[in-house]
Amino acid sequence: MENYQETFLQIAQENIHRYGIDQLLDFIAKSDFFSAPASTKFHGSYPGGLVEHSVNVYRAMTKLNADYNLGYSEETIAITALFHDICKINFYKIENRNVKNDQGQWVTVQAYGVDEKIPLGHGEKSCIMLQWYIQLNIDELLAIRWHMGEFDTAVKGGDSACARAQDYCKLVPLLHIADMIATKIMESK
Repeated sequence: MENYQETFLQIAQENIHRYGIDQLLDFIAKSDFFSAPASTKFHGSYPGGLVEHSVNVYRAMTKLNADYNLGYSEETIAITALFHDICKINFYKIENRNVKNDQGQWVTVQAYGVDEKIPLGHGEKSCIMLQWYIQLNIDELLAIRWHMGEFDTAVKGGDSACARAQDYCKLVPLLHIADMIATKIMESK
């Protein structure tokens, strides 16, 4: 079985050379990033799901970048893929939930729930947190901000900025599509 924490750190250390990356990786190591789930009940809803998802997004992005000859640097791919969900640090908690078992009886089980302490949005929060440590270029900011694509709450509310960002820079749909490939294909049950 692959050690996703080791893979994540190797990808980051080999490809990201920006000022502040050591401090960012130190922050990650002291957080729950490597033990957190990727979601409450969908993809990667188990300990370590977040780091596994991040590595899967990196692999999908790397392949798409090469297949479509988009020309994004390994550093940009690594930053956007590995850290697009940094907002999920200290985001989940284990809670009790009542569910019906196979016999139709209600039972209490432990499950992940959301414990949002800093409600800045999803992509927005990841951008803000990353900028505490490393400088992002405009393409990276747009890609991370809009990586949820049509699932972003702003888009659901009628905001057209995501579509404009996708038209402005190919990294935006590249990250979103890689995220969907990781979630719906690589991590599907």
